[in-house]
Amino acid sequence: MQLRTDREGSSVYRLLQKLALRKLIREINPYHPIHIEGQTISAGERNCQDRWLVIQKVIAESRGTVLDLGCAEGYFVQRAAREYGSFVLGVDADLRRLTIAQDTNLLNKNERAGFMYAHITPEFLSQIPAFDTVIFLSVLHHIMYEHGIDYARRFMKLIREKTAKSLIFDMGQSNETAMEWASLLPDMGPNPEIWIKEFLRSCGFSNVTEVGQTDAYKSSVVRTIFLARP
Repeated sequence: MQLRTDREGSSVYRLLQKLALRKLIREINPYHPIHIEGQTISAGERNCQDRWLVIQKVIAESRGTVLDLGCAEGYFVQRAAREYGSFVLGVDADLRRLTIAQDTNLLNKNERAGFMYAHITPEFLSQIPAFDTVIFLSVLHHIMYEHGIDYARRFMKLIREKTAKSLIFDMGQSNETAMEWASLLPDMGPNPEIWIKEFLRSCGFSNVTEVGQTDAYKSSVVRTIFLARP
């Protein structure tokens, strides 16, 4: 009997891995676009290109370490590692999305990208090191409507301590009235970007600027993307 070579065994493993990934992707609605070896497997529910245009400019300037809190399927993590050679860590607590992120990253052979399973809590934040660039997109409003604005402010102060150079940030807004959670947020008034700027300043960020816009999730409302400096 002829034994299978290591190369043949590796090829079979990669094929099985891809088949399992495709099945998982079909079972969920991926939030991010998913690419494997240059092929688009899923377009994702969010158009990430507008946010990536902002992220890549910041990373190109700092050329340092990157942390993506709430990384979902890892679109930004993989692009930052592949295109800029940054050491990038993505963190998420959704096992299905994190599995897709980890497996596609291995198939794409991104050496400087990694993923961690963790709930993003104050306890978790207190234990991690500082990163040059922190990406924190479309997460804080969930924390705010579940735990209140004071808790959210303390949470962001911890993120401020872990941000060495730049925070890339957006959040759900109270004018996204099609969403049930919008009424649970503080009233941000007719200009949510002004309210969010002041909130970030109250968390210890000294320089907060508007650097882009992005579509809200399943909504026609436009969100503002912010760059905050410690």
